[in-house]
Amino acid sequence: MSSITLQALTKRFGTVAAVRKLDLEIREGELITLLGPSGCGKTTTLRLIGGFETPDEGEIRFGDRPVTPLPPERRNIGIVFQSYALFPHMTVWQNVAFGLQMRREAHTAVARRVSTILEKVQLGGMEGRYPNQLSGGQQQRVALARALVTNPAVLLLDEPLANLDAKLREDMRFYIRELQRDVGITTIYVTHDQAEAMVLADRIAVMRDGVLQQIGAPEDIYRRPSNPWVAEFIGLSNFIPGSVTGRADGHLVVRTGAGTFTCAGEIDAGTVVICVRPESLHFDGAYPNQISGVVRERVFLGNLLDYRIESAGGLRLRVQADPSRAYAPGETVAVSFDPAAAWAVRAEAG
Repeated sequence: MSSITLQALTKRFGTVAAVRKLDLEIREGELITLLGPSGCGKTTTLRLIGGFETPDEGEIRFGDRPVTPLPPERRNIGIVFQSYALFPHMTVWQNVAFGLQMRREAHTAVARRVSTILEKVQLGGMEGRYPNQLSGGQQQRVALARALVTNPAVLLLDEPLANLDAKLREDMRFYIRELQRDVGITTIYVTHDQAEAMVLADRIAVMRDGVLQQIGAPEDIYRRPSNPWVAEFIGLSNFIPGSVTGRADGHLVVRTGAGTFTCAGEIDAGTVVICVRPESLHFDGAYPNQISGVVRERVFLGNLLDYRIESAGGLRLRVQADPSRAYAPGETVAVSFDPAAAWAVRAEAG
């Protein structure tokens, strides 16, 4: 295992800066996800860590060891690609043993290590099968075994579940999380899937246009986003624009077009946006922040009803609530929210 330090890391492709002045500390044994939309720089960052790209500026360290100029084979990494990149003409055993054989390990040591790792990824008894005889999930586990068998200091995962169907992808999230905890290896996992990041990560690093927007535990990222973009990218959110007028009982007081509300936040003045998640809006009127409006749309999602509500001031809200009490389109309703469940962030310019 090894900690990883990225310091002022920058990578350009022509005039485009794919990664810009990235500072990031990854703890030893931690699983961190690099999360963001296509083109945000997450895969480039992974390739820089792995040595498959060379930074234009900045430094990469594994523990106290600078690795910036080193090629991939000298960084002691394991990597799983989105395509898995298994050798189709090799059996499961041969695929997993390949890295050890390239290192000219003794045959007995290779056999022992391959057997151990195949049992760990629950592929014992499948040593003689070829990749085309395996399911998608089994192929993914072969790729994991091949990456782990050499005892790397760092494991890099580049959207490894993207090619699996929804149910298998969900199952494999938990499998990878349990396996990583069992092995204890420092892991960087690239994904654009917010749910995947929430399930897997000790911490999430959210990227946009090559810039780190926020890093933190999944719950902190979800409940305390750093800006409106992060709030919108991580799950669903309602945005209520307004201006801070002061504090009351430890909460911000914000004047908006739909009324004056109290909420959590660290901004003492200026123009802000109150972020309220759809599940934090309630029809029972139990909280002091209340908004009246008309139901414009209602969608059944099985375990909940998804509403679009328009207030008198034109504010449109999304509310997700228990289906046991349904409100019809056209019906006038009142929703409320707890000040502690709402978070004010600085309004973005433009």
